[in-house]
Amino acid sequence: MRALLLVKNPLTTLKAYENLGFLEAYRRFLERVAERTGYDKIYLLTMDRRRYSFRGLDRVIHVPIKPPPLPLLLRIPYCYVFGTLKAISLAKRCSLVRADGGTIELHALIAAKLTRRPIFISFRYYGPYYSRGRGLLNQLYASVVSLIIRICLTRADKVIALTELLRQLAIKLGAKPSKVITLPILMSERLLNPEAYDRDAIRAEKDLSGRIVLFVGRLAHEKKVGTLIRAFHKVAERLKDARLVLVGDGPERMRLERLCSELGIRDRVMFTGAIPREEVIRYLAAADVFVLPSMMEGLPKALLEALAMKKPVVATRAPGITEVVRHGRDALLVEVGDVDGLADAIYKVLTHEELAKELASNARRTFERYYSYERLYPKLGPLMEKYIAISFG
Repeated sequence: MRALLLVKNPLTTLKAYENLGFLEAYRRFLERVAERTGYDKIYLLTMDRRRYSFRGLDRVIHVPIKPPPLPLLLRIPYCYVFGTLKAISLAKRCSLVRADGGTIELHALIAAKLTRRPIFISFRYYGPYYSRGRGLLNQLYASVVSLIIRICLTRADKVIALTELLRQLAIKLGAKPSKVITLPILMSERLLNPEAYDRDAIRAEKDLSGRIVLFVGRLAHEKKVGTLIRAFHKVAERLKDARLVLVGDGPERMRLERLCSELGIRDRVMFTGAIPREEVIRYLAAADVFVLPSMMEGLPKALLEALAMKKPVVATRAPGITEVVRHGRDALLVEVGDVDGLADAIYKVLTHEELAKELASNARRTFERYYSYERLYPKLGPLMEKYIAISFG
């Protein structure tokens, strides 16, 4: 019997996926893994406090580590002690260990090495970058995480990087070039078809009118949503029918809501909270421009969805974003933190119809050429199946 051990990082849980509306998408990911990789059993190890089951997937067995209630900083060491014990027990039954998350799955690495099983690790983003300039405690935390990432990258049998930039970073951090492969996220043209959505009907249903500026993502420090709100304040002074829709949730939501009130634009900014992916696509269909003001990304799914939905994009010249879009071709790009530049770019897209149409058409072409499941899976599929890098979402 061939068995696979999937290990999520210490900070990722199925409960969080459930809260964010991602659990069904993750179930579909597991279904694709089960169908296309030929494993008889798939063990899924996470830091959840209860066991989840997936309808129609008898081969998938969820094994929760079941930690007690812990503050964030204690979750990781708890996982590395008790998660490692569970991972060792499971790895003995498996022919491959696959770690997928923030490249901090040290418990998976230890289990694989002790049981002499091969381990493949994802490199989706570089978390320590987000702690720059955030105080001594955050810098110390980032240093520890950076060390763990280096250990994982240098000891893994294969590293699966989402982008060429991440591949080069993995090599810089010590991974052997021969052990690092780049495999992007692929998304379905069929599911992300702008012609399948009635824009006016969706706007009426969601009580949206005027010119809609849309952000999709986590409301967290690294996304720089505060910069977007300040930029939108300037746009709103010039365009009385402009509205900002922020799709997602996160630790900065209350601070961002206060900022909107302080700027006098609270009635022109909508916070949707976490919503299912299907609803995210509907908001994209209703929007006039998609904005991503992040300081850094891995390979941003929300950006790929915006390209697929044929939306003009305004974003930052940040790592992970500049690998996907080019200034003047399928996006207008500004420097990270540049409020005036971001406001001017948003205003330009909202008031220049021909420019918006050109950016939107090029956006769809970029998606079809580099990220379309239907076009690229026939070529990349064998590698994705071999390294369990089948797109989630």
